[in-house]
Amino acid sequence: MKQKLKKQFPVSGLALLLVIMLSSFTAINLEAQNTVSGVVKDASGMPLPGVTVVQKGTIKGASTDFDGNYSFELTLGDQILVFSYIGFKTQEIQINSRTTIDIVLEEDVASLNEVVVIGYGTQKKESVVAAITQIKGEDLMERTSGVANVEEALQGNLPGVTTIQGSGVPGEDNLKIYIRGKSSWNSDGDPLVLVDGVKRSMNDIDMNDIENLSVLKDASATAVFGVEGANGVILITTKRGQTGKAQLSLNVNTTLKAVSQLPNKLDSYNALLEANSSILRGIAQAPNTWNNYTPFDVIDRYRNPASLEESYIYRNVDWEDELLKDYAQDYRINLSVRGGNKTAKYFGSLAYQTVEDIFDGGRYDNGRGYLGEYRYDRFNFRSNIDFNITNTTELSVNLAGFYGIRENPGSLGNVTNGLYLIAPNLYTPVYPDGLYGQPFSYFNVYNNPVVTLSASGYDTFRQFQINTDFILKQKLDFITEGLSFQGRFSLDNSQRSKQSLNDGGVIYRIYSSDGVEELLIPDSNTRFGYVRPPWTLGNSQVEDSQRIRRLVYDASLNYNKTFNEKHNLTGLFLVRRQESARGTGRFAFPTYREDWVGRVTYNYDKRYFLDINGAYNGSEQFGRGLRFDLFPSVAAGWTVSNEAFMENANWLNLLKFRGSYGLLGDDSFIQSNSVIGRWNHLTQWNSSGSAYLVPSAYQGLSPYTFYRESIVGNPNLQWEEAVKYNIGAEFNLFNGLLTGELDYFAEDRSKIVIVNTQLSPDFVGASPPLINRGVVEIRGYEVVLGSSYTFNNGLTLFGDFNFTQAIDEVIVRDDPAFRAAYLNDAGFNIGQGSTAIPAGILTSWDDIYSSTPLNEKQSTVRPGYYDVVDFDGDGIYNSNFDNAPFGYPNQPQRSWGLTLGAKYKGFSFSAQLYGTQNASRLFSNQTFSNSTALIFEQDLNYWTVDTPNNTDTQPSFSSTLANTNPRDNWLDASLTRLRTVTLSYDIPRDFCKKLGLKKLQIFANGNNLYLWSNLPDDREFNTSGDARSRGDYPTLKRFNFGFNMNF
Repeated sequence: MKQKLKKQFPVSGLALLLVIMLSSFTAINLEAQNTVSGVVKDASGMPLPGVTVVQKGTIKGASTDFDGNYSFELTLGDQILVFSYIGFKTQEIQINSRTTIDIVLEEDVASLNEVVVIGYGTQKKESVVAAITQIKGEDLMERTSGVANVEEALQGNLPGVTTIQGSGVPGEDNLKIYIRGKSSWNSDGDPLVLVDGVKRSMNDIDMNDIENLSVLKDASATAVFGVEGANGVILITTKRGQTGKAQLSLNVNTTLKAVSQLPNKLDSYNALLEANSSILRGIAQAPNTWNNYTPFDVIDRYRNPASLEESYIYRNVDWEDELLKDYAQDYRINLSVRGGNKTAKYFGSLAYQTVEDIFDGGRYDNGRGYLGEYRYDRFNFRSNIDFNITNTTELSVNLAGFYGIRENPGSLGNVTNGLYLIAPNLYTPVYPDGLYGQPFSYFNVYNNPVVTLSASGYDTFRQFQINTDFILKQKLDFITEGLSFQGRFSLDNSQRSKQSLNDGGVIYRIYSSDGVEELLIPDSNTRFGYVRPPWTLGNSQVEDSQRIRRLVYDASLNYNKTFNEKHNLTGLFLVRRQESARGTGRFAFPTYREDWVGRVTYNYDKRYFLDINGAYNGSEQFGRGLRFDLFPSVAAGWTVSNEAFMENANWLNLLKFRGSYGLLGDDSFIQSNSVIGRWNHLTQWNSSGSAYLVPSAYQGLSPYTFYRESIVGNPNLQWEEAVKYNIGAEFNLFNGLLTGELDYFAEDRSKIVIVNTQLSPDFVGASPPLINRGVVEIRGYEVVLGSSYTFNNGLTLFGDFNFTQAIDEVIVRDDPAFRAAYLNDAGFNIGQGSTAIPAGILTSWDDIYSSTPLNEKQSTVRPGYYDVVDFDGDGIYNSNFDNAPFGYPNQPQRSWGLTLGAKYKGFSFSAQLYGTQNASRLFSNQTFSNSTALIFEQDLNYWTVDTPNNTDTQPSFSSTLANTNPRDNWLDASLTRLRTVTLSYDIPRDFCKKLGLKKLQIFANGNNLYLWSNLPDDREFNTSGDARSRGDYPTLKRFNFGFNMNF
C-alpha cells in the first residue's frame, strides 16, 4: 500500500503543488486588485489634505495626507469610490479594476463653510437656523496679513460686525466691536470672545493659528452662553493636527506703514495772518487781544528769516515732520508643524512679531544711550495635541501663550500735543547745541513733545500669559448609539510687570516776544556748571491689577443620531463652572459663575429644522433668590429648495427661511463700568473721616471716626434682560452665480441698570442704589450678497457685499417728570449729543439786534456768528433748556463692505471697500488756544462779506467771546475707506518640487490705503476725554509683503 502511494505521489504531489501555487497567485492578484490609491488635487493643481475617500456602501476608506495621497484596501460591495471634502463637490468614481485613481475636485460654492462652529459644538450649515457668520482663518490672513491684531482684521469682513478704531498705539487694544448695535449704556457693548471654548482675548493670538472664526448674532446662537451672550459672541477655533506626514509651514511678512490722515495746520506765516484777522474782527469786544497782534513785517520774518539765529526766534516748525517718520517697518514670522497618525495628531507653532513706532524718537540723538519709542514685540507659542487613547477615547492637550514687551516713553498726550495743539511758531524743538525749546511765559502748558519722546526715559511693560486646556472625549455608543461625553479643565494665568527708566534734567532755551534769549537750567545753583545727572533704572515689579487668573471646568453629554435616513436628532447637556480673579481689591476675591446648558435640534429630511436652546445661569453678584435664572431660545427653519415640488427648479440651488426668538441676560456692567463695584445688592458700611471740633482749626479733629453707610444696597438688583428675535432667508441661484442672506432683527432690552439716578431726592445724603429701570430697543436688518463664476479658460470672478443697519432707541431711562421731551434721553439713541440750533449767520449789526438774546456773553456777539433758536420759546437762549438733539451716537448705525476679486492660474487679486454711516464724533477745536497762532485748514471755510456762501464761522482769538458756531465740535464720522487690496501668486507645483517645497505663495497687500471722510484725522472715536482735543496715536495705512511655504 505504501509503495503504491509512493508511486502515485509524484503525480498527485505535482497537482497539489500547482493548486497551491495557483491559489497563492490568485490570492496575491486579488490582494493587488483590492488595494486602491491615488492623489486628490484642486483645480489649480494643489494637493488637498483631509479629503475623505470611502468605498460606497461600506465603512472602508481613508483620508488624504498633506500631499493629497490616499491608499486603502477595498472589500466586497459597490466598486465605487466617493470623494468628499468641505467646500468641494462630492464625486463618485467607478473603480473599473483600477488600482490608481487620481482625481481633481471641483469647488462647490454652495457648500463652502459647510460645517459651522456654534456654541459648544459644530453643525452642518444646511441645518443651521441661527444667525451665524463664519470666516476661515486663511481667508482672514489673506486679506489682512499686515494687521497686527485680530480685532482690527475683522473690520469689513463680517456682516453684522462693526469695528471702529480710536488709536494705533502698538500693543494696545484701542478698538470697539459692536455686533448688531449697542443696547446698554453701562458698557461698550463688547461681545463675548471665546478662544477654543474659553473666555480669552483675541488680540494675543497669532493670526496664522486661527482655523476659523464664527460670529453668533441672534438669540438662538447665543442662548447657550446665557448672560454672557447678550452682546453677541465671537468663537475662535485654533488649528489642530491632521492625519498624515508632518508638514512644516513658514509664513514671513514685512509691513511698511505710514500715517493715514492728520489735521493740516497752517504754517506760521498764514496762521499769524489768520490770527490778526480774528483779532481785528473781535477787537471791539476783546480789546486786550490787541497785545497779540503781529505786524506784517514781523510775520514776514517767519517766512523769510534773515539769518539762522533769526529762524530760531521767528520759527516755522512742521511738527509732523519733527515727530513722525516717513514710514515704519514691522516684521512677523510664523513657523508651524502639523501632522499625525492613528495614535496622535498634533499642531504646533512659534511666532514672533515686532511692531515699530511711527513716532521718530531717534530723530535727535539724546546722547543717553537709549531710544524712546512706542514699540511692541511679541513671541507666541501654541501646541495642540490630540491623543487617541482607545478607539473611543480621545484626550486633547492644548498649551498656548505669549510673552510681550511694550515700551512707552512718557505721556502720549504730551507727544500728540505736537500734532494737535502746538502752533508752528511757538518754539524750536531742539537747537543745534542740544538744548531743547520751550514756550515762553504762560505758554509752558505745552511741554516739548521731543523731550517727552526721547529725553524723559520710558516704561517697559512685560506681559506673560499661559493658557492650558485638557479635554477628554469619550464615545458612549455602548450605552446608546450617538452618545458621547466631553470633559474640560482649563487654567489661564497672566501677569504684567513694569520697569521704568527715569531721565530728565534737560536745559531749555526760550525766547521772549522781543527776541531775548534765556536758558532754563534745572539747578539754579550750578547754572553754567550744571551737569545733567545720569538716568536711573528702577526695579521690574509686577503690577497688582495685572495679575489675572481664570479657571474653567465643565462636563457635557452630546447626542447625535439619524433615524431612517431622514430624522436627525442632536442633544447637548453641559454644566460649566468658572472662577476668575484679578490683582487685589474687590476683584481679587474670585468671581464665580455657573452655567447649566441644554440644546436639542431636530432635522427632518434636510427640509424642516427645529432648535431649542437654553442656559440656566448663576452669578454671585446678586442677592439670594436672584442669582440664578433661565434664558431660553427657540428657532425653526424650512429649506424650500429641498421640497419635491422644487425638484425641477434647477436654477434654484438653495432657498431657506429661518427665524429665532429668545431671552438673554447680561451682568457685564459690574466690571465694565468703573462706577459699579461688586456686591451692590448689599448695603455696605465704611469707617473713615472725623468731625472738626473747631471748624477753623484743621488740627482740631475729633478722636472718633465716622461709621457711615457708604453704599446703599439694592437687594432686588438683577440681570439686564434682552429679548431678541430674528427672521432670515438664504438663497443660492444658478450654482453660486448669486447667493445671499437677508435678515431682520430686533432686540428689546429691559431692566438696564441705572447708576446715580436723577430721581433720587437731594436730601438722601448718599449715592442712590443701582436700580433696574432702563429700557432700550434695537431694530435693524442685514443684507449679504455674493457671486462667483468660473469661465472655461479657468478665470474665476467673485464678489460679495454686506450691509448692516442697527438703530437703537432709549425707551425708558431716569428722566425727570414734566421735563420737555427733547431734553430727555428717552426717544433718542444711546449717547445722543445735543447742541444749540443754528438759525443762520449774523451778517450785520441789524441781524444781531434782531437775533435771539443769550443768557450769557450777549455783549460779545458780532457779525459772522451764528444766531441760535430759542427752542423753548421763553424769549432767551439758555443752553440748559434750548439745546436739542443733534447728529448721531458715536457707534455707527450703518456699516457695509464690498469685496471684488479674480483668480486665474495661481494668481489671486481682490480689493475691499468698507464704510460706516450715521455716526458722530466730538472734536474739541483748539484753534487759537491760549492766544497761540494755531489754526487748521478745516477752520478756513468761514463766512465773510467777501465769501458770503461759506457756512462756517471765523474762530475767535479770545476765549471770552461767545461761541461762534454751536456745532463746530460735532463732526460727521461717516467714512468710506479702501480697506484692503491683495495680490498673491501660487508658484507652480513642479517648480516647487525642484526647490524641495510642497507649496510656495508670494503675496503683497495694502490695508487702510485711502480714506474718504470729513474727519480731520483717521480716528473713529475718542479713546478718552483728552483725546478730543489732544488727539491720539495716529492710525496707519500699511503695505505688506511676504511669502508662505510648506515643506
